[in-house]
Amino acid sequence: MVRFLQVFNQTIIKMRICIIITLMMFPSLLNTMQGQEKIECEGIVNAIKNAQATELSPYLANTVECDMFGKSNVYSKAQTIQVMKDFFTQNKPKQFTINHQGGQSETKFFIGTYKTIAGKKYRISCSVKRETGKTDIIRQIRIEDYTENQS
Repeated sequence: MVRFLQVFNQTIIKMRICIIITLMMFPSLLNTMQGQEKIECEGIVNAIKNAQATELSPYLANTVECDMFGKSNVYSKAQTIQVMKDFFTQNKPKQFTINHQGGQSETKFFIGTYKTIAGKKYRISCSVKRETGKTDIIRQIRIEDYTENQS
């Protein structure tokens, strides 16, 4: 009986060590997976941060739904670039931070806060879809006055 308890205790100790190691590795695995998701939209986020509408071009679908301040329209790629240029010209960036992102492997979205040097805040959200053999392609851009979204 004593031998059984010794073996049983050793087995329990080994199981605890395995559980501890697994739990220690889980956060690093989670960070790696999240990092991969962020990298996919990095070019889009950098273009917005730097207010470079032309840098969005490789990520734009042939037609993009733009919803700006409640007015929605479908634009060609060239028109979307011009709309974004106009927005960036009128709203010089100070900071753009991602507040939330998610989605499935084919379709993703992100929501961020765009702060201007004039002190205005806007909520910018993009819906992107993975095209076969391509990077993520923007299907929708929405820009809203940040104060409208606060309760």
